[in-house]
Amino acid sequence: MEQFNSNTYKKQTPWQEFSHTCLGKIVILAAIACILLIFAAITRPSESMVRWQMEDNIKECLIANDSIKSDFIDDYVGNIGHLLTHADSTELDKDEWETCLKLNQLKIYSHMFYRTAYVINNINPAGTRVGFGIFGIVIPTVKYSDLLMNVGNVRGEYNKRLIQDVAVPDPYIGENPNVQPFHYKGNPDD
Repeated sequence: MEQFNSNTYKKQTPWQEFSHTCLGKIVILAAIACILLIFAAITRPSESMVRWQMEDNIKECLIANDSIKSDFIDDYVGNIGHLLTHADSTELDKDEWETCLKLNQLKIYSHMFYRTAYVINNINPAGTRVGFGIFGIVIPTVKYSDLLMNVGNVRGEYNKRLIQDVAVPDPYIGENPNVQPFHYKGNPDD
């Protein structure tokens, strides 16, 4: 049997004892979260920076729209790429950009730790979030379907009848077959 050797045992410091308890871990995590929130509040991007970045990202979205779309992942991968690039103003159709500005309104909302950007138009009067700024960067989430690019009638003629008269075919469809009532008489094999 091995005996207890007092020379090999080291007493833990109060910090080690505190950090190994459940309460200590919760306090440490709360302190880290507070530090991150304070850092987020200090580095929150300005409204003008968010507006400029989001307009640039919307331009890039309009330029990239001519490619073939396969799924929603393409939009998110494109938005990640838009973090590091700027729109090429020579490729953007000026009329398309003016139409976008005319039919869509970009609103920036300030929150305590971040800012959000919304596109407001006739389809989404409450707005669709197209980006947010936190820790000094603006992260776009804009998709081409968030933007309203043309307007027109919701449906054709307003006085048009919804149910149209249909030509009725000849009502004769043949004679009725002679159907006899069926009465179950049990299983004939038994």
